[in-house]
Amino acid sequence: MPSAYVHQILNYYTSPQALDPGFLVLDNRSNERPDWYEYWPIRRFLRGERLEESAFYGFLSPKFELKTNLDSAAVRRFVEDAGAEVDVILLSPSIHNTAHHWNVFDHGDAEHPGLKAVANALFERIGQPTDLDALVTDSRNTVNSNFFLAKPRFWRAWLEVNERLYAIAEDPADPLGEQLRTPVPYRGRRDVQMKIFVMERIATWLLARGGFVAWARDPFAAGARFYKLPVAVLCDALKIAYTQERRGQYRTVFEMLRGLRRLANLQIRVGDALGSRRVRPFLRSLAAYWSGGE
Repeated sequence: MPSAYVHQILNYYTSPQALDPGFLVLDNRSNERPDWYEYWPIRRFLRGERLEESAFYGFLSPKFELKTNLDSAAVRRFVEDAGAEVDVILLSPSIHNTAHHWNVFDHGDAEHPGLKAVANALFERIGQPTDLDALVTDSRNTVNSNFFLAKPRFWRAWLEVNERLYAIAEDPADPLGEQLRTPVPYRGRRDVQMKIFVMERIATWLLARGGFVAWARDPFAAGARFYKLPVAVLCDALKIAYTQERRGQYRTVFEMLRGLRRLANLQIRVGDALGSRRVRPFLRSLAAYWSGGE
């Protein structure tokens, strides 16, 4: 079984008692650079520690169990079950929001307008141009909220890209840096800079481009809003089919489904409320993955 060094980040607003005692602690109570959020303590660790090449490392938020229904024991079981070829273990909770978009940059642009153009400029700048209209991301490679474990080979690739992003964003004379520092809408506020939302998509970008083996927990395990899952699962399946066979019909049907998702979600929600036998049992089955879908 590979070793695993899985940390929870202890922030200034988090009590140490609120963390899972089965995880290691990555102390960020000093909050030296709040504008960089979780990247700051992760960066400090990766730049300062010597890593075991065969071990998994992770850096999880204090809300990890709340958002995933996974504790440290469950995470340990994922590590135990991972094959020797696995570079990255994905622990993202339900990805129904990103499933409705062709890739995580399309999703980011919908939530934070301008993100896709900034990401495209970044990849051009670092010599890794990417056609973000053609890139497909799906449940096999999507990372949410840094909820993943990885071996050093992946962390080095992740850090290399993000350090380039960091240098650009820290340069007050760089126009792209100015764009990365621009505050964007987030949860009704406008106090988080664009760089954070680009950065949190770098892990998915690396996996989607190939070269690493990822293994995901059930990506559609959800604790609420189960009515959104059926269309999301269909959209995800179409993206996977497209990446395997490159048939244009799959993308056409995907675009049709994503355009109908609000109507379909409403019909499913109403069917569940009315106790329809064509809806309710299936939603209950989908809900069961939250507690039993490891």
